Amino acid sequence: MPSRTGAAPPAPAPLQLLEDAAALAPTSGAAALAGVRTAFEIELGGRAFYQRAAAEAGNAEMAQLFGRFALMEGEHMETLSQRYHIDVPPPSPEFRREVAALYANVSDRPQEPDNLFRIAIGLEQRAAGYFAEHAARLPAGSAEQRLYQELAAEEREHAELLTTEWERWRNGRPALMSPAAPLEPVSGQGCNAALQLVDRDPARIALECAGQRLSYGELRERTARAAGLWRSRGLRRGDRVAVKLPDGIDWVVAFLGAMWAGLVAVPVNPRIPTPEWHYILDEAGFSVILIADDADSLQRELADTPSPWRERLLPLADFRRELAAAEPAPVADLHPDTPAYWCHSSGTSGKPKAVVHAHRFADAVEQVSREGLGFTADDRLFASSKLFFAYPKTNSLWAGLKLGATVLLDPQWPTAAGVVASVEALRPTVLLSVPSLYRNLVNEGLAARIAAAGVRKCVSAGEALPPSLREAWRRDTGLAIANGYGASETLVLVMLDHGDGRDFQPAPGVTIEPLEPVADGLPIRLLIGAPTLALGYLDRPQAQAEHFRNGRFCPADLFARTAQGGWRFAGREDSLVKIHGRWVNLVDLEERLASQAGVTEAAAVLVPDADGVDAVAFFYCARDEAAAAVAADSLRRTADALPPHQRPHWWHELDALPRGPTGKLLRRRLQELHRTLEDPSA
Repeated sequence: MPSRTGAAPPAPAPLQLLEDAAALAPTSGAAALAGVRTAFEIELGGRAFYQRAAAEAGNAEMAQLFGRFALMEGEHMETLSQRYHIDVPPPSPEFRREVAALYANVSDRPQEPDNLFRIAIGLEQRAAGYFAEHAARLPAGSAEQRLYQELAAEEREHAELLTTEWERWRNGRPALMSPAAPLEPVSGQGCNAALQLVDRDPARIALECAGQRLSYGELRERTARAAGLWRSRGLRRGDRVAVKLPDGIDWVVAFLGAMWAGLVAVPVNPRIPTPEWHYILDEAGFSVILIADDADSLQRELADTPSPWRERLLPLADFRRELAAAEPAPVADLHPDTPAYWCHSSGTSGKPKAVVHAHRFADAVEQVSREGLGFTADDRLFASSKLFFAYPKTNSLWAGLKLGATVLLDPQWPTAAGVVASVEALRPTVLLSVPSLYRNLVNEGLAARIAAAGVRKCVSAGEALPPSLREAWRRDTGLAIANGYGASETLVLVMLDHGDGRDFQPAPGVTIEPLEPVADGLPIRLLIGAPTLALGYLDRPQAQAEHFRNGRFCPADLFARTAQGGWRFAGREDSLVKIHGRWVNLVDLEERLASQAGVTEAAAVLVPDADGVDAVAFFYCARDEAAAAVAADSLRRTADALPPHQRPHWWHELDALPRGPTGKLLRRRLQELHRTLEDPSA
């Protein structure tokens, strides 16, 4: 069928580039790689179409059905990623619904359900034809041909499934596809997390931010009105609301209001890169996106957010105006397993996973803070990391509200100087931060001011806390750091190390056991039971099966049992590497070398040399130019004393290690940086 211009319908630009690359690739692994990347591109485009078609369907049943088709594409992407060990590429902004219609050889009539089905089926059929055509060009029986044939078969299976669903739709029969459990709201049983968090002494101060104070009574009243605002906009139970704001009272009110109304709140980094934002948009299908309303933020959001999501942006000024006029809504009566909010795991590579938490998370969210860390209702809690990150949201905001304490918020992006200024202005009694920030406070000579401002307790989590940093902090402040291990999937810090020589111990209310029997001292994965455990991952059935096992969480992190009966962090599964046939623990290597004179932080990654043989590249930072020479000398002298298979092959001095918005080290970025440093033309 010709397009509306009369010309042959073009493929979207990114897909066309991949098709050309695959056609020119030699009959080797390059052809297979091009095929898998093309499959990713097709699945991303398909999910974008289905999610946007759901948003524009104008029919609740169709919206739900196309939302399920979007899940199907996401599950297939996960299968490809697991099977072929390739990260999901950025989505294509060109793959809008109208472009998908051209690609599928179907005219674009978005209000006609039959037409949406025709576009969807056409997409899958054309993808199947593409893979079958390329399979025919490859040597018979080759691995590349089998891969293309497999991809073609999967696309044909999708087309057949869609055709079946279309027929059932036309005949008024219910759909066969069922949604993933974490997406569906469940019938009520008198539970609502938002109510648990704000049901405290109404006269006590709940929040302080930028000179504003809000009592628990005022917070409860605003939360109920925010719920009324969301309902007045037509949002229904289970709809998703993105809160893409800097930290502040508006953030908390909007978020709690969504949960109060039975919606699903999703925190989003207001500085998220555009490709990741597009990925989350087509994953989530937000009904409303709350954004900052300063001129720069509005301009950026309008430029970065495509339709139909652009039409769902809600500037903060409009939210405040509608909130003032809204009637308080009664709290939604929910089942404990009804989804309350998502948080995205802060992985160091690949795409972040959306972790779905149920309303029951609030039942015991304060237990670890109260019993394990000694927080009380009289404390003033301040977290340097931002609320889109699970660690501060749980251990400062949620736990603080449940305890009846005062939670201190700062809209500014964290820096060492900024955190000191906030601590001196807000006078917290508890500081929750990450090792990279504690390190910067020490290196910039600011640590002592934290203790002088009245902080009595320091907590660290988010990444490994080096013993040398812990000692430097104690030396400069006189304060100990309580080191915690947690995850987006568990919310609370499930293991605590108070620096008393007992290493990591299970936090109150948490159970820890090894995944399988192993000798003490050898790294092993753990099974973690916690009352705040998530329902699971959105649209990631394989990751769900891998990490959620019989009501417990099994992270990819490794731990070793110590002589004191505790646990010691031993890296991730990919930090145990073989070099010259011998095992090397990159985390242990980092800790050994990072303690050398002049070194402020360090990291090791595995990369292949010119002959394809794996070796270690070591990155380090020095305090200043004078310390750099001392650091380089001490590092090499220490490395020379190591066994040959443990010695780094390359040394790179950096001004700072690359970190994500939560402060977590980005190891994959280091691998890419190494290639650039070794070959500037790369």
